[in-house]
Amino acid sequence: MFLLAGISSEMEEVITMVSEEIKSFLDFVEESRKLHTYALEQIKLEEKRQTDLLHAIEFEPSCKERSKLSTRLHKCRKDRRRFKDMSEEREEIVKFFQDPQHKKTLDHMTQLLGKVRKVEQYHEKRIYIPRVKE
Repeated sequence: MFLLAGISSEMEEVITMVSEEIKSFLDFVEESRKLHTYALEQIKLEEKRQTDLLHAIEFEPSCKERSKLSTRLHKCRKDRRRFKDMSEEREEIVKFFQDPQHKKTLDHMTQLLGKVRKVEQYHEKRIYIPRVKE
């Protein structure tokens, strides 16, 4: 958002600081990377669980117990699908920022965040000292 001359005090509360917007984007990228990694780990776990359940079903003589195992297998497959969707949704973001050129841009944005925060702090603390005493 932009700060315009003559803006009301109510509107000033709505306007966010520039550094918050930059930080929000950097946090999004980092959170995407973490969620992608987490989802991949969970996919592997669910695949192992699926293998265990399939073997349990294969060797279970009781029809009633096989039915319970099948229900657990169904839940396992749904969980795996949820984690796979999560991974796929973030995969392109992670790949994009793994490219050295884009990683460098991300590093520059982190540096930019520091510079913008410094300017914002200066603006918050600045005072005017009169040059002529009357």
